[in-house]
Amino acid sequence: MKLLSQFVLTLLATLSVIQAASVAPRNNDYFLSEFLDALNKNNLTTLANSYEKIAQTDAGGEVIDALKNNGKVTLLAPENESFKSSTDELGANVLLYNTIWGSIYEHFKTSKNYLSRRGSTHSRDIAQTAYPRPAGSRKRTYNLQDYQVQVIDQFSNNDSDSWKRWSNDPLILIDRAVGSAKVVGSFTFKNIIVLIIDSVLSLPGKVSDLLCKPLIKNAPEGFVKFGSALQKAGLLNSLDNRGARLTLFAPIDDEFCDIDKFSKEELKSFLKNHFFFGKVVFSPLFPSVRKATAESGKQLEFLFENDINYVCCGNTKAAVLRSDVISENGVLHVIDRPLKCD
Repeated sequence: MKLLSQFVLTLLATLSVIQAASVAPRNNDYFLSEFLDALNKNNLTTLANSYEKIAQTDAGGEVIDALKNNGKVTLLAPENESFKSSTDELGANVLLYNTIWGSIYEHFKTSKNYLSRRGSTHSRDIAQTAYPRPAGSRKRTYNLQDYQVQVIDQFSNNDSDSWKRWSNDPLILIDRAVGSAKVVGSFTFKNIIVLIIDSVLSLPGKVSDLLCKPLIKNAPEGFVKFGSALQKAGLLNSLDNRGARLTLFAPIDDEFCDIDKFSKEELKSFLKNHFFFGKVVFSPLFPSVRKATAESGKQLEFLFENDINYVCCGNTKAAVLRSDVISENGVLHVIDRPLKCD
């Protein structure tokens, strides 16, 4: 019995050493220690606590490696006041989603596959994060189609050479399904540009969730008619769960047609004019992609005229009222009328 007890104690001690060894490298990581110190010094203590705790988990290695091993990185860092409680924590996926490849000051030019639209006083960047789409690979690529993105708008009051001198404290907003997060400060740590934001960001939602939200002011109840029609036609579940590359155009309720006149198959065909799978077409891609085939088989054309995006199908020319609402598996654009494709 004594021999058995000694064996058990020895085994427990060995397991403790193994467990400690698996955690110790992360705890003793010099980069991590300095990074946490930088966050704490800039009063981002709640965020620092999230990183410190996640570093001791199996998912922590990927989160920390995303910060230190990939060249220039822009990090979205919620300020303490944006958390409901000082004990709140961000999970690994949210921390990865807050980690953006490239520098905001260079419009995230990590490769030829960056997306940016620039005006004299406004830019929109579609920036690749470290968080893969549901069907994406965990191996890092520069393909925007495989990774989730953040939509970042910058506004400047400079009318001359504004794109040469964005250091004049532009207004920077991180787009959310409803509202936006504002950049309220910044600092640099090694290869990381830390943008302090006034809100905690959440992961992109499913299409069915987004259609229930007031994505624009004129749709305070969401897109009830369009969502109900998709549900009636048996398409909503497919939009939520099929694949990781979806482009959807959602018409506002005020202009949506009477669906009672359609048979189920006619309704399904009509609704399929509004989406396609296989490619996520963000608004900065409209001038270059130009055309796509809707799930109905009808041809969609994309235009950018007088600072307005349009999607055309047959004789229908719909203006995009809001572009680039990011969903779990792609992108949603709000349009001012349904695509009848007559």
